[in-house]
Amino acid sequence: MLQRIVPQALALTLLLASGAIATEAPFRSTVPLRDSSQASLATAAQDALGRLLVRVTGRRSAADLTERFPPALSIVRQYRVIDGTRLEAEFDDAVVRQVLEQAGESIWEGERPQLSLWLVINDGERWLFRPAQSVEASATTVDLRIVLSDALERTLEEVSALRGIEIDFPPGAGGVAEEQCAEDLWTGFAQCLPQVDDELFILGRVAVPSTLDDIEWSLRENGLWRRVWVSDTAEAVHLATDMLAARFMATQGPIRSYLLVVAPVRDVQTYEDLQSRLDALQAVREWRVDSATRDSLTFRITSRTAEAPLRDALGSLEIPFKLAKAGS
Repeated sequence: MLQRIVPQALALTLLLASGAIATEAPFRSTVPLRDSSQASLATAAQDALGRLLVRVTGRRSAADLTERFPPALSIVRQYRVIDGTRLEAEFDDAVVRQVLEQAGESIWEGERPQLSLWLVINDGERWLFRPAQSVEASATTVDLRIVLSDALERTLEEVSALRGIEIDFPPGAGGVAEEQCAEDLWTGFAQCLPQVDDELFILGRVAVPSTLDDIEWSLRENGLWRRVWVSDTAEAVHLATDMLAARFMATQGPIRSYLLVVAPVRDVQTYEDLQSRLDALQAVREWRVDSATRDSLTFRITSRTAEAPLRDALGSLEIPFKLAKAGS
């Protein structure tokens, strides 16, 4: 029984389904609005621009690029106030694209994968938890379920809107089959979940009432499991989305050419290690040595990844480098 495996336990599984969905209007964003004053409108518009940049690039750090833009209100095409508490702003797409290109960023175009979420909780009983649906519960567990449902639903709605990823809640089997699925998921068997092509699961485990900020996550890809991070639920969705965005940029963006200068490269072993790391980088499409001077090597690389995320990927080389667009 699950409660004999680990008393009072919680497990969360996200399935990145093979089906894709269309994102919302890509240059529109909605944020809280403090009041109707001009100062509040300006602040909310700036916040909306930051959220927009995160969604369209697929990169959380893109919110920092708002400082490269003119005042946000000046590039808003139209806006509306919703219930006096939220601002929905639509931005000039040509300006957004231009500034992002100048900043070395790409836009995550087209349809995006859908996240299907399953949550298994145990506090002495077992059930499959889906925030979008009501769950029958005994008097001893109903409070815990309601609290988790409300909190998680709000959190997941926020993350879904921010990242432009729809989170789906597939139906459970019900009854004994659903209880058995919960136990199987906790012990690492996911056969009870819907089978789709190109499966990618992340499974989180934590003992309740331990903190839900420290869920241990494992990822299953190509049939293999590995531990990948410890975080709360929102961060798990963020990290999964980061990975999807990076993969899209590495395979679907326009081909760009860069010059990569790496130093110091003092011996053959360092050079061979560098070769292996470049080969392993998904963001690097092709590379060749362009020139060498003393202990410095210049590589000409091609990539579908924009300059900013490419720099992040190259950081894994763990050696000083300089990167510039070829010809610049």
